[in-house]
Amino acid sequence: MSMWARTVLKNVWSLIGRTAPSDFLAKITYLVWNHHERIKHIDIVRAYTFGTQYFVEVDIVLPEDMFLNQARNSGETLQEKLEQLVEVERAFVHIDSDNTHKLEHKTIIK
Repeated sequence: MSMWARTVLKNVWSLIGRTAPSDFLAKITYLVWNHHERIKHIDIVRAYTFGTQYFVEVDIVLPEDMFLNQARNSGETLQEKLEQLVEVERAFVHIDSDNTHKLEHKTIIK
């Protein structure tokens, strides 16, 4: 029983979506920043455990005048690049044209 409990405790951290170490987040940030010269800003870099690997989530800001197909291509190739890392199970790249995060949805006030 104690061996089972030790195994559970050893593996529970990888199952609960624990955040990645700062050196891994720095590696992801470096890859994102150097992916394309038109990336203006990196808004969010997140990575959390998914089994023995990581789910990676990044939000990048591209110029407003960039054509949709170019922006989509930049995001898709970045996603593919991140998913080639052995530590990454899945990557999600979100694209925006500004990082001010103005209120975009109707707010209900009670």
